[in-house]
Amino acid sequence: MVEIMATLRWFPLGPIEGPLEPIKKDDLANIARQYGVSISLEEMRGAVQGETRGRAIEEITQSIVTVSAEDEGAFREAVRALVKKYRAPRTTYATLGSDERGEKVVRELFEEEDGWL
Repeated sequence: MVEIMATLRWFPLGPIEGPLEPIKKDDLANIARQYGVSISLEEMRGAVQGETRGRAIEEITQSIVTVSAEDEGAFREAVRALVKKYRAPRTTYATLGSDERGEKVVRELFEEEDGWL
């Protein structure tokens, strides 16, 4: 089977844009174990040039969660669990870095679980 991968980016700018609660490696590890997927977390300052919400994007820390799996069903359930726990990221860059298949699935789940689009 071919791996499916998505990168989800949360910008912690406040109660509207940020995740519902802090993203923790232990919580991600539990979700990964539960669904048999790989999940990693990277905290990054900036990433692309520009401005968001009136602040230079270089000044903003992102929580970047990467999810990958060979089984699409497991991938879907893991992403669904992330959206239920943290909500869908609220930026135009939310899925930057995802593969095409992963981005399609993620956007479907964001809309289904969180009314994202």
